[in-house]
This record gives sequence, C-alpha cells and structure tokens, in this order.
Amino acid sequence: MVKERILVQDNKGSFLKMFKRNFKEEFDFHERSFLYENENESQEFDRSIFVIYDKFELMEFLALDNKGANVLVCLFNKQLYDSLFFLEETKNLNLLDCNQTRIEMIKELKLYFNWKCSFVNETPVIRFPTSKISAKYNNFYKAIFSMM
Repeated sequence: MVKERILVQDNKGSFLKMFKRNFKEEFDFHERSFLYENENESQEFDRSIFVIYDKFELMEFLALDNKGANVLVCLFNKQLYDSLFFLEETKNLNLLDCNQTRIEMIKELKLYFNWKCSFVNETPVIRFPTSKISAKYNNFYKAIFSMM
C-alpha cells in the first residue's frame, strides 16, 4: 500500500514531534519551514498541513500563492482560532484548534485524515490572491485582521 505524502510546514517543528508517531504507519511526513522558497514543490504532496503560532505566520500563510490540496491549518493561538473559524467554509480549509488536549487533537486528526482519504484526487488546489506584506490586503483580509 502506498502511503499518502503529507507536507508539514512548521517553523518550530513541534507538530511532527507530537503526532508523527501516531500516524507514521499510514502517512509519509515531510517537514519544512514557511520560509522555504519553492512553493511548486507542494504539488508533489497529497496533503498540506500549515502550523501557525502567531499573526506573523498567519500573514505568511495568506501570502502564499500555492498552498496545495487538502489543506489543514493548525492554530496554536486561541485568539487566531476564535477569529478565523469561519475560514473553514469560506476558503475550503480545515482548521485544527491546537489548544485542546493531545488526545482530542489526535481524534480530530484521525477524522481529518480518514474523511479526506477518498477525496484526495478530487480536491482542487487552493489558491489565494497573491499579496506581499508591504502590499495592501483586499477587503477580506482586512476584515480578518480587524476581528483579531
């Protein structure tokens, strides 16, 4: 059986330390930082997991042109999670509240991995408007940041 390839973008590297052991039999994890320049490499993976700890990393995430397919956004900041939960529906993203207990997070990750498995090839690649930190954000992004 071929393992699904999952790209984990985590600047601190804590996500895989916490969860890789629970899923290593089913999935092939690869880790890199948000600062990695080759965005086209994300096309080689079946899923993408973005681990966000603060507003700066959220801005980096939103600025990425190509985020890949089957995106899971893990928010280790309760304020960001509470402000962005509506992104699940508006931008077709899956959010994970990382302020839960480890057991609760593992349950949610299992649901996410099992639910998405049959739709991996059908899910389109998610693209956001290209924006740089120095450029003006469109009204959607302005609304997100005003809620925080």
